[in-house]
Amino acid sequence: MPGARTPQLLAPAGECRSCRTFCDKLIEPRDCLRMRCPYLWSYVDGPTGRRFMGCVQKVFRGEIDIAGFEAAERSGGFGGLKMTGRPLPQCQTRVEPAFEGDGPAHTCRNPEFFDADDPSDFDLRAGLRLAS
Repeated sequence: MPGARTPQLLAPAGECRSCRTFCDKLIEPRDCLRMRCPYLWSYVDGPTGRRFMGCVQKVFRGEIDIAGFEAAERSGGFGGLKMTGRPLPQCQTRVEPAFEGDGPAHTCRNPEFFDADDPSDFDLRAGLRLAS
């Protein structure tokens, strides 16, 4: 249909798949606790009595079982969660590559990903040839 627009194919916030390295931005929940982030929520599940925490701003989407988190922290660390939303100014993020490699297949095609506040701004179709 003339004039019809193709929906944009954007990467989910927090990930870059522009080369074979596959980078993800991670948030460390322990940092949220340490800085007493005002957007960190917690609740107690009435029927089970288990406590959970998460991010009101959905910088990460997972609900974390607090007992499991505390146990992991005692035995080496809970680790990072994939960033799923726009980080807030106080958020401490890091980029973690899934694969290491050399050569053209692993050459970074999106260096802005490491600096961008909102990595969902880039279009995955960049550099692809689409059939008409």
